[in-house]
Amino acid sequence: MLDRMVNVSTTPIVDDGVIISPEFGNGRPIPAIIIDSSERPDIAEYIDAHENQPPGDVNIQWGTALTSKKIVTLILKSQRPANIEFAISFNAEKHYSLVDGILCANGFHLQAGKVGDKVSTLWNQGKILIEVGPTGFELKWEKILRKTIRKKLRKGGVERKNITSTSEGYIKSMREFWNRRQKG
Repeated sequence: MLDRMVNVSTTPIVDDGVIISPEFGNGRPIPAIIIDSSERPDIAEYIDAHENQPPGDVNIQWGTALTSKKIVTLILKSQRPANIEFAISFNAEKHYSLVDGILCANGFHLQAGKVGDKVSTLWNQGKILIEVGPTGFELKWEKILRKTIRKKLRKGGVERKNITSTSEGYIKSMREFWNRRQKG
């Protein structure tokens, strides 16, 4: 696990969503992410290369930014079907459910796009399933997630005396969604 972000090109998230299909992840919800590939056409080429070649191997590594622990980064390195390295940056305050979903589902669908693209409109276009197994980051994430949810609930007006039980209930409910299975 990487405690602090190394110097890797970070690609912004354009849109995110959830794909639920009995064909993927045994019917469990799988997060979907579209990243902006306008300045990194090699990412779109990497995704397209999966269409006509055998699946490749991706090494992943989680990290936090030097400037703020609320910025969580997922570094992806692959040598097959193309040699590529890039990072996806998540703001824990905005993307906490997305990061938690990736960790619960042990993966996510990745698509290349541009600003304005939506998961729902790009569903039939090139995408790859990135497996994200345990890395040791999970314990650090638990602390970041709990702190983020508590802060969100306090801003929403939850009294201090109820923060612990309310935040634990919130996280439990979110994870029940990620662990649901669609039959089919």
